[in-house]
Formats: sequence, structure tokens, C-alpha cells
Amino acid sequence: MNEKYSVTSNEVKLFKHLENLQDIQDGRARPVMFHISPTNVCNMACTHCCFADRDKQTFIDSKKLITFLNEIDVLGIQAIEWTGGGEPTLHPDIGDITKYAAECLHMAIGMNTNAVRINPKLDYSLFSWIRISLNILDTDMDKVKFNKNVEHITSKTKATACYIAGNDVTKEKLQEVVDFANKHNLITRVAPDCIQSKDKIKALIDKIAGLLEELGEKDNPRIFLSDFNIFLGQREDNCCMMHMLKPFLFSDGNIYACPSLELAEENGKNMSEEFKICKMEDVFDYYMTKFEIKHFKCSYCKYTNQNNILNTLMKEVDDVEFC
Repeated sequence: MNEKYSVTSNEVKLFKHLENLQDIQDGRARPVMFHISPTNVCNMACTHCCFADRDKQTFIDSKKLITFLNEIDVLGIQAIEWTGGGEPTLHPDIGDITKYAAECLHMAIGMNTNAVRINPKLDYSLFSWIRISLNILDTDMDKVKFNKNVEHITSKTKATACYIAGNDVTKEKLQEVVDFANKHNLITRVAPDCIQSKDKIKALIDKIAGLLEELGEKDNPRIFLSDFNIFLGQREDNCCMMHMLKPFLFSDGNIYACPSLELAEENGKNMSEEFKICKMEDVFDYYMTKFEIKHFKCSYCKYTNQNNILNTLMKEVDDVEFC
């Protein structure tokens, strides 16, 4: 198995959902999964946080969230990914809601977490995977407890890790990340801080690549630079189509066209109002009767490759038999 394509979003995964791609060619949108941010509350304050300017006191009401899960289940959603906003394990009912999604609706569940704490009400064995942020290594927080928390997670389910490297990243810091990944047998992607201009992103990618080479990247198979899914060109026609496959329910109760729009500098490390597609209560009606393609000009689009593929699927051509 190619681990790096399994533990991050990329266009390779699109072709594993041919039925959904056929629906798109037929003019219908049937998402494969939903990103859900159940709360904006967090127990860290990462300098690179792409949601730094959010309202940090927001929770999605638990009853509304259960109703929402029932509605997207009818739409045929296969999986949900708990993510930020904030730290998903801090939602007061995340344990019960996860159990309902996994055991009653038979959805696959993934989660991004900083693993600062273990939620005693959350059954970590219900997850298909958990991605652990290693940016706690940049702080003075309790590393002994963090190690124990990671050990708990890895004993319950498949775990991977992610480290966001800033412009000030050093060889010594990446060595710490490598050592931690090897200690816990964690496939770990190192990604650049993308909330900056494209030329600075490119320079940071080159810097990280050079440092990893100095550290003997080939001798550290658990570590890889997540540059293959970072496209610094322009989307064709500025079409935003990720809500065809993986829309985002934010903790403000609204569904947005993209789970990573906050990475564009102009969106101010938050969810821009113009990207909102509907309220969570209207999700079924939107995808059944009111779906539309969005056109947004983002300075940076994490899903450029995927959007260009989806845009190609929508093109009308004659004589398709003569390919």
C-alpha cells in the first residue's frame, strides 16, 4: 500500500469512487463524505492555525448534529471526518455522537486531533483512523502525557500523524518529529504552512525537502513531505467543486463548499461567508434539488488538481465513443 496517498487528500482517491464520478457526469452531486467541525473550542493555540480568527466558544447542538447525520445518511454519505475549527474531542457529546454514527448508521469515522487529552467518553476503537497533530512538539506542554495519549490511541486504532512546518522550521525540530514518529510507528506527513503567498509556499517546500534530505529521508520511511497534493497553479475556470465529494459542516451550523478555504490568505483564517452553500438543516434539500457549482477565485486552492478533474468531467463533448 502506498501510505502517503492513503493518509492525505489527493486526486488518486477520486478514482476510487467511479460511481460518484459517473453521477457528476450525469449532473448529480452525491458526496462521498462530510468534514464536520463539531466545536471551535481548542486546548492549544498553534501559531500556524488556519482557524485562528474563529469564534472560539462555538459548539454544534448535539440533537441537531444527530438529525444532520440521519439526513446525510439518506443521501448515501459513507464517512465523516471530525476536524477543526477547534479540537473535536472537546465537544461534550462527541462520544455518544460518534457511537451513533458508527454503530447505528454504519459510517466510517476518521478524526484529526491534537491528542492533548484523551476523552474518557470516546471509544477510540470506533475510528477507521485518527490523525494526530505533532505540533505540540513546538510547545512547552506536557510531553510525557502526550506520549501516553498517543500510545492509547495507537492501541485502539490505526493512527497517522501530521506536522505543519512554518518558515522558521529547523533541522533540529524535524529531527524531533522524525524521532517521535519512529518511536510510535506513525506514518507522518510534514506539510508547509500554506497561509501565505505561493512563492513563499514554494520556498518553504524547498526548505523542508532540503532538511529532510539532510536527515536521511530515505532512511526514515515513516516521514514524507506532503508536497504532491500542493498545486500552486490556478484552477480551471475558478470552479469550486469539492462540495460534490467532501463538503464541510462548520461549527457555526453552516455547510461550506470547501473544507480548506481558510488556507487562502484573503479569507482571514476563517470560513468566508461567500463560500456558504446552505444551513445544516437544509442539507437534504440542497443536494436533492438545489445543488449548484460555485465559482470562487482563491489565491490558494488545496484541491486544485481535484477541481480540475471534476471540471473536466462536467465538460460536454460530442462523439465520446471516439476517444
